[in-house]
Amino acid sequence: MEIGITVYPHFVTKDKTLASVLADVKIKNYDFVSIFPHTLGLIKNGVVVEKKLKNIETTLRGVGIDYIVRMPTSVNLRDHIYYTRHFRVARAIADVAIKLGAKVIVMQSGRTGRLDLEIEALQQLADMVGPFGIKIALENTFSVKDTLYVVENVDRKNVGFALDVAHAFLSAQGDADKLLEDVKLGTDKTVILMIHDNFGKLFPQVEPEDALAYGVGDLHLLPGEGSIPFGKVLKLFGDVPLLLKVKDPEKFMKVPTKQGLIELLTSL
Repeated sequence: MEIGITVYPHFVTKDKTLASVLADVKIKNYDFVSIFPHTLGLIKNGVVVEKKLKNIETTLRGVGIDYIVRMPTSVNLRDHIYYTRHFRVARAIADVAIKLGAKVIVMQSGRTGRLDLEIEALQQLADMVGPFGIKIALENTFSVKDTLYVVENVDRKNVGFALDVAHAFLSAQGDADKLLEDVKLGTDKTVILMIHDNFGKLFPQVEPEDALAYGVGDLHLLPGEGSIPFGKVLKLFGDVPLLLKVKDPEKFMKVPTKQGLIELLTSL
């Protein structure tokens, strides 16, 4: 089983270099990381900053860990008003993936706007990266059905589903049975399974600093700290890569080894 960890932008600081963060992940035997190229200075005004590519590539290869690429969460290819700007950034990220040799690009599906624009844009991006053996994995921002509809209508072999279990749990409003029903819909299309925990509650809406106290929202907790039945979810899948998404730097430092995480997930 391949398991990776998301390296969120705020993990890299003046005191903690990218190389150091990557080394922390590798020493725990994880197989790959998910990186945000735009936060590493590789995209400016929708254009690839070529002169910075080499340094990032050297760092990644120097540590010797595989990597996948993440689109900015602001990218919304359904936005008909600012579509050109969104697509320009998305295309630049695709270009970075090609030049860095990443084999997967993960991006969130749009929240609101025109589905036809998103579908057409994904077809163009898929055709751009396909010859380089790159897959695009579309993540469910909220609804599994909505995202699968887009994946199916894009109709490209290299476009699949990035199933975020925690987002699906929120969509199911904490109903474990509904979660499992929704997950089953996307099993065959899933390119990567994204894992973090929450309590399946969307309301009441509270201030960010109050969210954990209320158990509300997309908390990005370590598995076992919320209510998601990961053991049951994993039984629905064969050999699919997992990606751990924990945003709190302290929790990130306390992430167990790869084997420890496997044992944790299967026990839940």
